[in-house]
Amino acid sequence: MLRALADCNNFYASCERVLDPSLVGVPIVVLSNNDGCVIARSSEAKALGIPMGAPYFEVRRTCEAHGVRIFSSNFAVYGDFSERVMTALAEHARDFEAYSVDEAFLGFPDMPDADARALGLRIRADVLKRTGIPVSLGMAATKVLCKLANERAKSDRSHEGVLVVPSDVDGRTAFLRTVGIEDVWGVGPGLAARMRSHGLLTAADLAAADPGLVRGFSGVVGERIALELRGTACHEVVEDAGPRKSVMVSRSFGRGVSDLDELAEAVAAHAARAAEKLREDGLVAASLTVFIRTNKHRSDQAQYRGDESEPLDPPTDDARAICAAAARALARARREGYVYKRAGVLLHDLTPADVVQPALPGLGGEADPGKDRLMKAVDALNRRLGREAVRPASTGFERAWKGKSELKSGASLNDPERLPKAKDVPKPRIRFHE
Repeated sequence: MLRALADCNNFYASCERVLDPSLVGVPIVVLSNNDGCVIARSSEAKALGIPMGAPYFEVRRTCEAHGVRIFSSNFAVYGDFSERVMTALAEHARDFEAYSVDEAFLGFPDMPDADARALGLRIRADVLKRTGIPVSLGMAATKVLCKLANERAKSDRSHEGVLVVPSDVDGRTAFLRTVGIEDVWGVGPGLAARMRSHGLLTAADLAAADPGLVRGFSGVVGERIALELRGTACHEVVEDAGPRKSVMVSRSFGRGVSDLDELAEAVAAHAARAAEKLREDGLVAASLTVFIRTNKHRSDQAQYRGDESEPLDPPTDDARAICAAAARALARARREGYVYKRAGVLLHDLTPADVVQPALPGLGGEADPGKDRLMKAVDALNRRLGREAVRPASTGFERAWKGKSELKSGASLNDPERLPKAKDVPKPRIRFHE
C-alpha cells in the first residue's frame, strides 16, 4: 500500500493570504490567543529569524523594522479552511486520516514511483485550485517515511512540493543517508542521544540496525520507527479514530480577573462552547471539571490552581445543565484574594447520545423532554446567524475578560458582509445613448 502525508504549507499564514492576496510575498506572523506568542510564520518571516513560540513583545521591533504583517489568530476561519482542504484531499484517496488541522494521511494502491509523483502533483494542484492553500506531499510505503519525505518536499523547492521515497532498497537507503537521526519523526533529543551513543547517526543507520538491539535501548517505539524506515508499515491509515474521550475549552484572559461575576461569565462561556462541541459529535457527558489558574509568570502575585468536578446526571449535551454544573464547580474552586489569568472547562465520561441508558423511575436525574428540540433550534440559529447569536445569558454580554485579538483581519468565509473582496474599485458610470 502506498501512503502519503499531505501538509498545508504555513497553514495559518496561507489562510490569511487567501483572504487578502496582497499579502503574497509579504512576511506574516500569526499570534496565539491573547496576542501573546508567535504560533505561525510565513516562509519570509522564518527567513528573518523570527522563532516559533517567541513572545510577541520580544520580536515586535524586528517585525516593525521589516514590514511583517501581524495577525491575531482567527481559528474559526482556519477551521473552515481546514474542512475544505480535508474534503478535497479525501476525494483523491482510497483511505483517509485527518491527522491534525493541517495534516492528513492518505492511502492508495501500490503504483510505480513515477505514477505516484504524478498523482501527488495532481492532488496538490487540485487543492490549491479549490482552496487557495498550498500543500506539500511526502509519499512512501510507511508513515514515518512519508513524514521525512514531506519535510524535504517543503524545504527543497526542486521537488515542486511532492517527494516520493524510492520504493527500491538502494534508492530508499540513499535518501535516508541524508536524514540525521535527530530529524527522524518520533525521535526526540533524549532518544537521539542514546542512538548516537550506539553509533546510529543517520536514518539509514537506524534502518539497518538489528531490531533486537534497537528495542533493547529504545523500547518498542524505537523498534517500530526502525521497521518503518525499512519500509515495513507498523501504523495504518486510520479512517475513524473513534469517539472523543473528552472535550476541553480553555482561554487566557485579556487581563487579570478577580471578580466572581466575571469569572463565572468566562466559565459559562467555555461550558456553553464545550456543550456545542458535544452536540457536533453526537456525544453526551456524565461529568465535568472546572479549572482556574493564576498567572505563573507574575512572581509578584500570589499563586493558586483550583480544580473541582461536578457530575452530570443524567449525561447531557444541554448547554443549560452544563453551564449550571460548571457554576457549582467554580463556586467550590475559587478562592478570594487571587488574580486569575486562565479558566477552562473539561467534559469527560463521554458516550454517544443515542446509547445512553435511561434511569429507572425515582433513581438518578430526570432528563428534560424538550431539551433536544431546544438545542437543535439553538444550533440551527447559530449556524444561520453566526456562532453565539443565541446563547445562555450566563455567558455574559460585555465580556471584559476576553483575550486580546486586536490584530484580527476580520475576514470570514461565511458572513457575506465580511467576505474578502476580489477587487475594490469605484462602480463604472453607465452612459445611455439616444
